[in-house]
Amino acid sequence: MTEGKRVAARIKRICAPLLALAMLLSACAGNETGDQTVNSEQNGTPAQTRPIGDATADPEAATPCIVQTRFETDDVVVADVIATAARFGADPSGEQDSTAAIQSALDECAAAGGGTVWLPAGQYRVTSGIKIPAFVTLRGDWQDPDEGSEYGTVILAEVESIDAPLPALFTLGGSGGAVGLTVYYPEQDLGDVKPYPFTFYVNGQGADYMLQTVKNCTILNGYRGLGACVAEDNAHEMMTVDTLKGTLLHVGAEAYNQADVGTWKNVDLGGRFWAAAGEAYNAPSVEAIEAYTRANGTGLILGDLEWTEFYNLKISGYRTGIEIVKGKRIQFAGSLYGVWISGCQTGLRVSSIDARWGMLVACGRIEGTEYAVDNQTRGVVKLAGVELGGALNGERRIRQDESGTALTLPNAPAAPNKPLNHLYVVSADRSGAADTAPAIQESLDEAGRTGGIVYLPAGKYLLETPLRIPAGVELRGCSSVAAREQSGLSLGTVLLAAYGETAAGSDPAEAEALITMTGENAGVRGLRIFYIRNDFTEGVKEYSYAIRSRHDGAYAVNIGLTAATYGVDFRGSDGHVINKLVGCCYRNAILVGESTGGVIEGCLQNGTAIYRNGLDVGYPRDEATIWDQLFDPVTRLETVYIRLENAADELVFNTFAYGVRTLAEAEGCENLRLINIGADNLGSATPLLKTAGGSVTAVNMMRYNGKSYENEGSRLAIFNRITIGAATEQTVIEP
Repeated sequence: MTEGKRVAARIKRICAPLLALAMLLSACAGNETGDQTVNSEQNGTPAQTRPIGDATADPEAATPCIVQTRFETDDVVVADVIATAARFGADPSGEQDSTAAIQSALDECAAAGGGTVWLPAGQYRVTSGIKIPAFVTLRGDWQDPDEGSEYGTVILAEVESIDAPLPALFTLGGSGGAVGLTVYYPEQDLGDVKPYPFTFYVNGQGADYMLQTVKNCTILNGYRGLGACVAEDNAHEMMTVDTLKGTLLHVGAEAYNQADVGTWKNVDLGGRFWAAAGEAYNAPSVEAIEAYTRANGTGLILGDLEWTEFYNLKISGYRTGIEIVKGKRIQFAGSLYGVWISGCQTGLRVSSIDARWGMLVACGRIEGTEYAVDNQTRGVVKLAGVELGGALNGERRIRQDESGTALTLPNAPAAPNKPLNHLYVVSADRSGAADTAPAIQESLDEAGRTGGIVYLPAGKYLLETPLRIPAGVELRGCSSVAAREQSGLSLGTVLLAAYGETAAGSDPAEAEALITMTGENAGVRGLRIFYIRNDFTEGVKEYSYAIRSRHDGAYAVNIGLTAATYGVDFRGSDGHVINKLVGCCYRNAILVGESTGGVIEGCLQNGTAIYRNGLDVGYPRDEATIWDQLFDPVTRLETVYIRLENAADELVFNTFAYGVRTLAEAEGCENLRLINIGADNLGSATPLLKTAGGSVTAVNMMRYNGKSYENEGSRLAIFNRITIGAATEQTVIEP
């Protein structure tokens, strides 16, 4: 028996007592407070009710269903497919090879139009690469490695050791995701380090071009972590990284050739993750691991990423913490907020960058025994609120903010309130041919009596009348991650909006929305809305807002919103959350105000969302016409992407818009914070940020054209602003 096999055997012995319990809890069951799961195939009629801890609960349960996780999640997990079901046969004991079983489950989910494949807590042997198809998420039960070493769903990567980027362990399709997985390489040995291809990979080809997500994943002892377009000349767009932790012996992440803006949040790389795993995972000491990585490893290698936004990065014990390298198509430009690099020879090395401007780094500390920052280029590295522990190289191109203002990392935004574990699965036409609003509303009304989730499996749902979501109810589509149209492929859950055009003389901003939340803690998640009768080439129609709430705790998470005149209106909602709203709105995408403590995160507007649809609704498809048809005559003249009115303590971060009039307009907002914001091809001579009254702080602001800001009476501070051709713009403090 090899050492790797012995390690795998130890894992099985140690974890075996937990497996039976895990399998019970991972099947369709309610929550710990005794709430029951209602899996309603007929609207409002419980088709299946199962109490907590029911021993009959098993992987053969009817799906879609809610699964109870062993570890806390920020949402309720709804599974469309369970990979341990007998027809697939994924083995949570780790004895049998589960590669084919997991792939079969993923393929079945894709054939049904997309959704979530659930992989319960356990250990799963994987011996070759797995492809996660477009619009499908592989989701496991994840324990944060900083909170324990049970881990939940563990992938035992018993793949061939080769020193090459590919074949990856997991290759992600567009609008697909890897969520809640912990990966361990049983054959890895610090005394005889073995190279492996990437653990997670984005190739940017065809329907795999854009908006892949890696979330809540741990790589205990990988060699190459996350890769994007490393081995080929393809491009990719909008890759989302949200909480990736691990020990990577060669490189934590390496990415090239990204067009539209990606977002990275909570990336933590260092030797402590493998070291803390203990004997069951053949763990060396953290000192031994970081002695190796300090001599051989790099935390992040970043090539030609356009405007990518990074938030909360921690990198420890590498030869180089972050290295900016030559791109394949262009050169790197991006914003980093909250950067802590320690124990490295060089903290930040810039080997190649777009010399017309550069990169922004704010808040944190960068250390290096050789150099804290080594800028070998003619581009600018702008620093604000960053402590430096080490020498600088290329000091003339390293600009430090001299205002003396201390910048801090805001508290992690709270997740929306989770609904109760009651599930109502809507049975309605999924072809887009018949109005489904009455059937959906019937389920929403039923859920209003209990709280819970109204679930729309993958399909196209025509809405000719409006929907109302009661308090404590979530309208949920099939996506566990952000999604949008993929080069003519439009799978997942899509609402075809045919309601909301207002009469002449009325105010569309105040007319009834397509979806209205009628009480607190209601929301929408995991679906897309496409207005099928609002073709901009025929003149923008005056539709009302797509989504509205006047109640606290409203949320819109992982929502595609396309060809809407107006988007989300959360005026009056304290503690609202808008996360990963992507698409294109003609007049205004987000409106908030008269509220406290809201969060707008990871949102993006680009008109390509219209052109790349596969819904056969008659809109233009030739992107060569997008400037003449959409950007110049419509959005660059009219679109105020985010409007904020008398909002207090609002946080906007990792947010970008292409081809709009202004990114954000704020009036009377106190303590408004904007972090990592950008806009490309703004309207002619219009500002990225427009403020009036109140107090506003912006950090890390990137733009291609137009003006940084216009201010009428706000207490305004802007740190780290940069423009192509104007890399040395100064800090703004007004008045």
